[in-house]
Amino acid sequence: MSYSRPDESWGYEPPEPARPTDGPAWGGQEPPAEPPRPGRRRSMRSRRSARASDEPAPEPAPRTGEHEADPDHTMPPPSPHLLHRLPPLAATVVISAGLILGAQLERPAYAVGIAVLQLAMLLCVTWTRRIDGTWVTLAVGAGLAIAADWAAVAWTPVSLMPITVLLAGAFVATAAAQLVRHEHAGVIESVGFTMLLCVAVTGYASYIALSRLGAAPPAMYSAVVAAGTAILAARAVDLVMPDPRINRQVTRGAFGVVIGTMCGTASAAYAGLVIEGPEPRNAAIGGLLIALTAVLVDLACGYMAAARRIDGEGTAPHPVTDVAGPLLAFAITGPVVYLLSAYYIID
Repeated sequence: MSYSRPDESWGYEPPEPARPTDGPAWGGQEPPAEPPRPGRRRSMRSRRSARASDEPAPEPAPRTGEHEADPDHTMPPPSPHLLHRLPPLAATVVISAGLILGAQLERPAYAVGIAVLQLAMLLCVTWTRRIDGTWVTLAVGAGLAIAADWAAVAWTPVSLMPITVLLAGAFVATAAAQLVRHEHAGVIESVGFTMLLCVAVTGYASYIALSRLGAAPPAMYSAVVAAGTAILAARAVDLVMPDPRINRQVTRGAFGVVIGTMCGTASAAYAGLVIEGPEPRNAAIGGLLIALTAVLVDLACGYMAAARRIDGEGTAPHPVTDVAGPLLAFAITGPVVYLLSAYYIID
């Protein structure tokens, strides 16, 4: 006697019924065979074919390993190609050489070169982090650049006071320009971003004012060398060791920030030995602060580009995002260079 539970009957198949014998049934007569009905079969087939033609054809299943047309923009981006990582190195060398060699020219000619850097910084950084009310940022920044450069060249005695007053006026103009906009979406972000770029614009004007001080230019040279060396070393290390990243969404390595700051400090100390004027100890301490500021600001542009991409607004071209970092780094470093060169590096 066999016993099976109802829930354990999976796989159980009842025995097949016995097949009829080949011989005739009882009585010696075979049952009449059912006549074929070809007309009914043809009609059923025609109905099925007509019904299948009315139904839409099923979509083919996607093949395995086929990439999607629109990849997820929130995923970490791959490391950029080698050719895309060379423009920031070239931009850093050009800006450093221009700030040092341009100080040997007449002040109006130096101001023209600084104005070119200011406008390039405004365009590249605004393109990297696109926000609402871009015309406000560009208009206020360009007007402040012209006014700050004029004050740095013509104001006597040399001081940051007129540049600071113009910066405060730019903040007021930024707030007033928001009232003129037709759409008030992203007002807080637009105001904050515009104020940041206004500070960067006045930072470039600080180099003009610093070049007019008698004993400060040698200290400015060592400070610019520290900032340029720090950015170059950080970017060069990223070519060799791009991993580990500081953030998954930012294509910058963690080793570059540390090594770049150390190289910037060492280069400032060596410049203190070569250039007559700054003491090596003061130049090294000032170079540490300047190099750290330059590297972190350069890294901040990577976060700006990542924020725009995560928001689903796409990304700016690689040359723009790559050059925006050094341009903004030297701009924000300008006030730090002025204060350290005028009040610490040169006693």
